[in-house]
Amino acid sequence: MVAPPPDAREEADIQEPLLYETAPVGETVGPFIYVIPEDFNRQRLASYAIDDASFLEAPGGRAYAEPSFLCGQHSWVMRQRFSWSGSVHAKCDIAYLKPVHVGSTIHVTGQISGKYERRGGRYVIFQLQTTDDHGEPLCRVENAMLLNFRDVIVLRNPRDGSRASAEPQQTGTSGTAANSQQVLSLGPKTLRREDILGFFQAEERVYGPHPSIHNDDSIARAAGLSDIIAPGRYSIGLLNCLFARTFGLRWLHGARYSVSFRQNLLPGIVVQVEASPDGAAVGDDITCFTIGSRDVSAGRTILSGTASLSLHG
Repeated sequence: MVAPPPDAREEADIQEPLLYETAPVGETVGPFIYVIPEDFNRQRLASYAIDDASFLEAPGGRAYAEPSFLCGQHSWVMRQRFSWSGSVHAKCDIAYLKPVHVGSTIHVTGQISGKYERRGGRYVIFQLQTTDDHGEPLCRVENAMLLNFRDVIVLRNPRDGSRASAEPQQTGTSGTAANSQQVLSLGPKTLRREDILGFFQAEERVYGPHPSIHNDDSIARAAGLSDIIAPGRYSIGLLNCLFARTFGLRWLHGARYSVSFRQNLLPGIVVQVEASPDGAAVGDDITCFTIGSRDVSAGRTILSGTASLSLHG
């Protein structure tokens, strides 16, 4: 039986605040059960301005879900136990273990695995374990969340609600390359406000309603933002599409990402993602990439990190 989370508007009455000082490291929440809607990809890909979803089809025609939503399950799972608002994603480590098909039932458990302070920021770490109906692991995720975002932007960047890049900028080409020895690139794509709303609505159809900095102006302003922002996993979703278009289904078995989020995804920025083979060898069938997402209109890094793909078969 599917047990969707309660409406997020009821959280204040049924959950306790998640505060850095009292965050209970080791606390486990779940498991909870969700079903991925059959038309999930339609709305998800529309937010990327991608019309053709054929690259997400497995042999036999069954589609697998664009999997970036698995990286953000803490937003719903951990709120079964705690309430908080105005946080932003700081870091994400992902292990995609196998494809998750649309229409599938997934089981997810979350845990507060740690917390730390850095440069005035207070962070909690959520670990997520996702399995299928047979208990087979689908995905493992570790997310570091900045709880006191409003305080930090005043301290570090008082002029606006986005974070300045600390990374050097590189110029790439748009489109998708077919050769893994070349720099792979997708974009540039202008991020519209309706894209942000559509991206998040696709996840709300999985988990249930959740007013947040991603779809509610008043919540975004209270957090110190000038407008709603897309979740950091928007860039991860574009990278997923880039790899799926280039390598087909095989990329998703054993893919691993480790990324840091550098800038918020505000409406109007122009997003381009890139993946460059870095020459590292983990094994005969592992290809390693330096990955990134840039706002090419402002010359700032949005996301930076690494990926390793198991491209056997």
